[in-house]
Amino acid sequence: MSDNVYALGRILMPWLFIVSAIGKFTNVAGVAGSAAMTRFESMIGGSVPPTVVGYFVAVIEIVGGLMVLVGFKTRLGGWLLFVFTALTIFFAHNFWDMEGAARAANQTQALKNLAIMGACLMIAAVGSGRYSVDSRNSTA
Repeated sequence: MSDNVYALGRILMPWLFIVSAIGKFTNVAGVAGSAAMTRFESMIGGSVPPTVVGYFVAVIEIVGGLMVLVGFKTRLGGWLLFVFTALTIFFAHNFWDMEGAARAANQTQALKNLAIMGACLMIAAVGSGRYSVDSRNSTA
């Protein structure tokens, strides 16, 4: 039973990242013009065009999401999504620099991301589980 439940959780969690990545690929200009991108660009001195960063972010989300979804190099995918989500809190949901409604909304988003980070850590700790590409490769 626990193998089935873990597989279901491992399959459900990455859809957030996969769907988000598809949105970024289809609207990279929106990502490039976001407040999070402005914050990131100011930290790196504008050395990389925002559109390139936007595509890179989308690639991280879709690759990490697919790795976890199918159970291929699952621990690595879990860590990749963990770090990505932590950086999202810092760059996109920096509620500590905000006031009023913006602060409340972004604090909620940051807390949601902490929960997602918890799921990523569990996946990184446990690995792919019984029903995965990784488990098929280890028995072949």
